[in-house]
Amino acid sequence: MHPRHIIALFFLLLLALAPQLPARAQSDPAPATRVELLDGGWRDGKRLAAVVMRLAPGWKTYWRVPGEGGLPPRFDFSGSANVDKVRVLWPAPKRFRSPVTGETIGFKRLVVFPLLITPKNRDEPMRLTLKLDYGVCGEMCMPATANVSLLLPPEPEVEQATRALIDEWLRKTPQVDDGALKLAAVRLVREGDRPALEVALTGTGADAVSDMFVEGVDMAVFGPPRRIGEKNGAVVYRLRESGGLVSEEDFAHARLRLTILRNDKAIERTVALP
Repeated sequence: MHPRHIIALFFLLLLALAPQLPARAQSDPAPATRVELLDGGWRDGKRLAAVVMRLAPGWKTYWRVPGEGGLPPRFDFSGSANVDKVRVLWPAPKRFRSPVTGETIGFKRLVVFPLLITPKNRDEPMRLTLKLDYGVCGEMCMPATANVSLLLPPEPEVEQATRALIDEWLRKTPQVDDGALKLAAVRLVREGDRPALEVALTGTGADAVSDMFVEGVDMAVFGPPRRIGEKNGAVVYRLRESGGLVSEEDFAHARLRLTILRNDKAIERTVALP
């Protein structure tokens, strides 16, 4: 097994043992992080809130696809009251390279996950309660758990700075998408001894892709996209699978979710492979 995959398994093992480890303060679940909830008020019939994670310099946390090593965050809102549904919106991440953990995907310093909340009864207060399991890496790599709670009154008063922070990160999520970028084609090819994906894009921003992330096949890890040319009016990118734990057969009939980045803006598209 690749050493970087051993690191990921080590994260999972520590998380499984977390109830036996000493409890940490809710606002400081790991030495280098601080987690809090913010109320963003009402927006188009949904309650807007956010999970804010602040990290000390030199530390990072992970996106839902962590890359070659790391632990993606897990959001558990089951302890909430008067809450029907919570949708977590994922902002555009960045890639980081380390000689220990390899190429990972996530965030440094600050990340804000906007939340869209559907109440059971809009006229009653909501108690939003979150158990967040996640991984952090800096001077050391470790799993962490944060337990935070926030009362959401029916008629909130939201500070302008809070609204501006949530709106800033909301614009980095696929929730704000004008549909101008089109997915023209996706096909599986072979590059050297590894599978690769060729992705053809058209429309606004097709020639300005800064990164791309692939989900849908367990254990598949893709490197950054390379622009390889144009075909039939589309810009074609290639992403090589670098994890080494999957083969071409694992992609048969797979339904893939592509997160396409233009600067710090994330756009999602889905495609089914033959």
